[in-house]
Amino acid sequence: MSHDRIDGDDRRELSVGVILSTAVGRLRKSPAALVPFLAAGIVLTVVDALRRHDPIPTLEREVARENGLSIDLAYAGYPTGVAGTKTPLESLVGLHLEYLVWGLALYLLPLLVVVLAGVVTMARAMDRDVRIATVGSVFGYVLAVDLVQRALGSIDALQGMGLWGLALLVLYLAVAVRLFAVPGLLVAGRGPKRALLESVSLTRGHGWTVFGVILVVGLTGWTLASLPGGTFATTAVLAPVHAVAVVVLLERSRVVD
Repeated sequence: MSHDRIDGDDRRELSVGVILSTAVGRLRKSPAALVPFLAAGIVLTVVDALRRHDPIPTLEREVARENGLSIDLAYAGYPTGVAGTKTPLESLVGLHLEYLVWGLALYLLPLLVVVLAGVVTMARAMDRDVRIATVGSVFGYVLAVDLVQRALGSIDALQGMGLWGLALLVLYLAVAVRLFAVPGLLVAGRGPKRALLESVSLTRGHGWTVFGVILVVGLTGWTLASLPGGTFATTAVLAPVHAVAVVVLLERSRVVD
């Protein structure tokens, strides 16, 4: 994907509006960059349909609660859509082999698809080639993030925990801010350890800006996911904006050129 070079002190000007508007502008100039996540959106929508008709227990994404509408910051920590269903891993325990393989496939396939879409989108935005090793690194990171989020998801952070729930939410957002750039750094060729450390370093001083991007992405994802066809819309439209926004942050921070 071609993009405009930014020289001098302009590279250091970071704001939520600049990052997101630059990302949207690049996608408008290169509509072909939307294709990877467009394809991913189709796959995730099909997986949602399969899960809803699957004998293995499936969780439906809740968009409303008994006491009214519940706002959810739909931010996964990497560019992806917001699926309407979820496979609880505990439901796979004790299954016969064929059902276990099927259940794991429905869990891992969406992760692999969004990883491929994200790597291709970010690599094109950086004018880099897609490498198999990079796909493996990003997949490992995404899998780890997903498993951690599932573990935290067993704790109802917003209901019944009071100040502990608030503290958990603040901690989650702080970590999300510091790790925001990790997928892009992995695509840029960093190893996992260096990507983690470098992401923490480059987000220092820009924490509120990155938090603003996360907030916009998360709330937009929640809004779109609440509508019919939300899985496809969040994957095909919002995920590529998130992916290119990561690249814009790296460029403005002089990490990639």
